Amino acid sequence: MEESDNSYRELCSLETVCSRKKGFFHDFIESVIKDIGKAVIVKIFNKLSEDDDRIRCIFTEPKIKNVVLETLNRVKCLYRDKDALISKAKRQEGFHLASCKDNERALLCFSQAVLRAPIEDSSDKLDKGLDLPLALLGRAEVLMDLGEYEFALDDLESINHHLPADKMIKRKESLEKCHHFISQSKSSLELYKTSNDDEKVKFQNNYRELTLPNLTGDIHTSMPGLSKLVMINDTPSAGKHAVAANNIQIGDIVACEAPLASCLLPEYYGTHCHHCFVRLRAPVGCPKCSSVAFCRRKCRDEAVATYHKYECKIIALLIGSGMSILSMLALRMVTQIGSKACVELRDDLKQSNKIIETAVNTEKKISKSSRRRLRKKKLKEGCVQIDKRAYDLVTLSEKRTPVDFFERSLMAAFLLKCLELVNFFDTSSVVTDALLEEKIAVGSILLRNLQLLQFNAHEIFETQHGNDHRFRGSKTVYLGIAIYPSASRFNHDCYPAVTRCTTERCNGLLVLPQPTNYIIKCSSCKNKVNLNRRLADLKKCEEDYSRGLASVEAEKPLEAMEILINALENFHKVAAPPHRPTHLAEIALASCMASSGNVWKPLMIN
Repeated sequence: MEESDNSYRELCSLETVCSRKKGFFHDFIESVIKDIGKAVIVKIFNKLSEDDDRIRCIFTEPKIKNVVLETLNRVKCLYRDKDALISKAKRQEGFHLASCKDNERALLCFSQAVLRAPIEDSSDKLDKGLDLPLALLGRAEVLMDLGEYEFALDDLESINHHLPADKMIKRKESLEKCHHFISQSKSSLELYKTSNDDEKVKFQNNYRELTLPNLTGDIHTSMPGLSKLVMINDTPSAGKHAVAANNIQIGDIVACEAPLASCLLPEYYGTHCHHCFVRLRAPVGCPKCSSVAFCRRKCRDEAVATYHKYECKIIALLIGSGMSILSMLALRMVTQIGSKACVELRDDLKQSNKIIETAVNTEKKISKSSRRRLRKKKLKEGCVQIDKRAYDLVTLSEKRTPVDFFERSLMAAFLLKCLELVNFFDTSSVVTDALLEEKIAVGSILLRNLQLLQFNAHEIFETQHGNDHRFRGSKTVYLGIAIYPSASRFNHDCYPAVTRCTTERCNGLLVLPQPTNYIIKCSSCKNKVNLNRRLADLKKCEEDYSRGLASVEAEKPLEAMEILINALENFHKVAAPPHRPTHLAEIALASCMASSGNVWKPLMIN
């Protein structure tokens, strides 16, 4: 039975590394294990306790190295390149659709033309190198016809190539028109953005910039993404986890932070910004590849300056491998900080672990303040500042099998090989051993990421509204994944019963009695209690739930939230879940809260 459980655990764990149905990586793992032998892998990896040693073993252990490198040395760059012919064809199709006043489809064609157009200094270009400027100019005209002048202005300002005289005049006129309309509509736009509960608005603005909510109470001193209403406990059974430091009301904002790193699912590369995940309307592309798209130049420039300059020419290879989104996120945590920072991070983590181990071996107790100072230890002056909070999260390495470590080490080795192809490492060093140690350091961080993300990553969702109603027919769509160092501290639990004892200072939970008998003995305090008053309060909560749900049906989220929050607060004073009306109310409340976040209503194109 235990052997069966271990096999099932290994199978589930492997799913967090790669797909068993898509790509080549799962077959690669099976092939390597078959050639080497599971017994040999267990024997070798059972002796290794450090991630550095596991990565070094892949590249230096003769029994493993030759089998692994036979495949890894055949890895090549693979990505979707620019194509001037496709760009021109889509641009011409866009002009035709625009002449027929089919502006939405014209916009799609022009956007495809923009994304596939070679950059100006590319040899693969038509129309005297004007592929991109002409596509941007055509899209700007369509955007103006649609009344979306801010997007049009972005396109017009992106044209920095010398155009023919007639096109230059057209661009100048369009710029003046955009500035005029944006200036005239500024006050009305501000009014629209600040209307807090206009229930009749049918989500005309799917592309608005979101305003992050403020935390309830003061900001946590050591974890800026948390409120002071929360504190972090550390226990042997639960590890580091968030608990209430004060009374928390339903609706309080106790966590709000930007992700340390995030990755969009590949199936949404054509519909969402690769960097910030918002819906694309007038996308801009990477200067080199056509694999991804960005919502604005700002997102593109931030991505290209950090992680995308490395991922650009291997992105199709990564997708084709069948690697999991967690493995992509493990890579992103490395590519966004660079090789040098990874080496410094590895060294810093090893030094911190060495100090803790020394203290344990000498039976010297490390104070919480000392541990905090170790975690906050600054890197050397002039080095990249790295957010190391994620590396204090649980990896459960003590529960992993040698085969689990081997599979994750293979993924790290594959990612290292990909990074070699795109000049991620410092090749200025002529010392081979130094370069190998740099790769092992980066590989150890990749392996650490592959472990901690399995238990600490969070999914990112978008709320899609129905065509006719803000909430009815709405659904949440899984877009990508991210690592939030503070939010990862939150565990979850379930409630076990339905009513509470009425005796003062008794927290006993009682099973709901039969309708004919409302006097019941509490198993905690042993008193007989009359539940008539509590059941009346419970009925009032259910009536308030109905009022709140009616407000949801009327598309009045703020009104519904106020009613539902009060009703839920009152419910928890007299009862505890499971309680079907309460669960429905909580789902409705969550939908109302989600409506202030990342939402989208599909555009109807005839």
